[in-house]
Amino acid sequence: MHLVSGVTAQVVKGASLLTERPSRFQKEVNPMLKVTGKHRCVAGVVALVVVVLMLVVPPGFSTNAQVERRSDRKASGFVHEPQLYRTLFHTVFLLNEEAEEAERAGRTEAAQALRRAFKQEAGLEAEQGVVLDRLAAECEQAVRAVDARARAILAARRANYPDGKLGAGQPPLPPSAELFALQREREAVVLRYRDRLQEAFGPRAWEEFDRRVLARVRAGMRTSRALARGGEGQSGTGNPVPQTPTEAVATGVTLISYDPETGLVTGVATVELDYTAQDWYVGRVTCSLRDGDGNPLASQSAEDTDGDGTVSVIVQMVGQEGLTYGACGEYRLRLGIYDPFCGCCGCYLDPWNFQRAQLIGGGWENWYCLVASGYGPFRTRRSDELYLGRGNVITQARTRVIVRNPRLTRNPIRVSLDSTHLDVTVSVSGSGIRPGDFAVLGITILEGPSSGITFAHPPPPGQEIAIELPERNNTNARFTIGSANTAGDYLLEVRIMDVRRPNGQGGSDSIFDQVTVNDDGVTITLTVTD
Repeated sequence: MHLVSGVTAQVVKGASLLTERPSRFQKEVNPMLKVTGKHRCVAGVVALVVVVLMLVVPPGFSTNAQVERRSDRKASGFVHEPQLYRTLFHTVFLLNEEAEEAERAGRTEAAQALRRAFKQEAGLEAEQGVVLDRLAAECEQAVRAVDARARAILAARRANYPDGKLGAGQPPLPPSAELFALQREREAVVLRYRDRLQEAFGPRAWEEFDRRVLARVRAGMRTSRALARGGEGQSGTGNPVPQTPTEAVATGVTLISYDPETGLVTGVATVELDYTAQDWYVGRVTCSLRDGDGNPLASQSAEDTDGDGTVSVIVQMVGQEGLTYGACGEYRLRLGIYDPFCGCCGCYLDPWNFQRAQLIGGGWENWYCLVASGYGPFRTRRSDELYLGRGNVITQARTRVIVRNPRLTRNPIRVSLDSTHLDVTVSVSGSGIRPGDFAVLGITILEGPSSGITFAHPPPPGQEIAIELPERNNTNARFTIGSANTAGDYLLEVRIMDVRRPNGQGGSDSIFDQVTVNDDGVTITLTVTD
């Protein structure tokens, strides 16, 4: 492991973006770059953005070796569910793994930002976060067990090319049916953990998770497969290269987060190759953090040195509220087999012909995808590097005001006889709230009998209350349900309608655009009996 100090200080001096902090904090985040094998971390992630690079299926080719169920095919278009959930689980695992190493190094606040990165964007409750962390770790271990078997096959195949070179008159091996079958097994493992996560969350929480997180991922993903053409191709040796129809997929992931409690910005970029692609290519990735004008502040690159098909870079730096930051992930492949007898000077073999991708999407909260295509048969290249494309995501460093933890004083209550209080916690993270600032909370009946509920506080006709915000930490808000007219289950939602600042003239000004809130609010079910 290498530690490179001074990254944060250099960024601060060059861009003048960082506010002054106590020396203790500077000591915690100053050694920002660490290298653990092929995973590099430049010691914080705000909108979770997934970028998927994939291949387009050539006309006339298809495969029956699919592990998706019919229910996995959404009306909005086919999404490769195994890669969707592999991305989810691996990103969560990676952030937690880096957080543990940050804690061991004494960088407590960096570790806190890493652990919160995904969960605060997803709006997860504490219990849901624990479940997600556990299943992500278990899925990672199960995937690695399949990876170990694939690695043995890959090592045996690469042994045919000493020093990564073809011998005189030696044809390259055709695509491996064993690797293709193992990839399907790996995908089935990921889907099993998807099902376990769904079962643990339950129908209502899963619907919310799907709507707030997975739907955005699906909206930006265009997962399809590229098949090598059947028949024979030619290597530089002039020998025939037998080809079996199969597929190869490369996946890129980029995300960014701002953690208002620690003031840290985190960028993450990952490239992952499936087993068939690993047979020929090695993944490379670069992640850079940038200011609102696109100027680079910190950047690191890494290559897949341990040969498991996955390479990640985490870049983390101190940010300042009110400014905009971006993360840029660049994705490359290095060709792994060289033919010294190709032409006059030798060349690298490129069996899948990955082409430069095209960026789709826009806006800080949208999802991006990159689509590459490859048709085969073999091509030859002078350079060993293929540029697939990049993902750019941005976010604003804002104060975070979140309503959470709904709880009822009594549940159930009886028709027209009992009352109950609905309490929620309002959490404030960051330094942008001033004395006197307040939030306007509204309550809505999403589901339930049409005769509804009578609120004693706030009194009719309004169903909104104002609560003064602390500059940091938590405060509580209370709605009082006076009675319910009809038995049944009522689904209640509490949302932050506005965040306001007194203007000193008897009124107030909205600062809603200066904070980040969980717009979807929180829900709770009240049961009313006869």
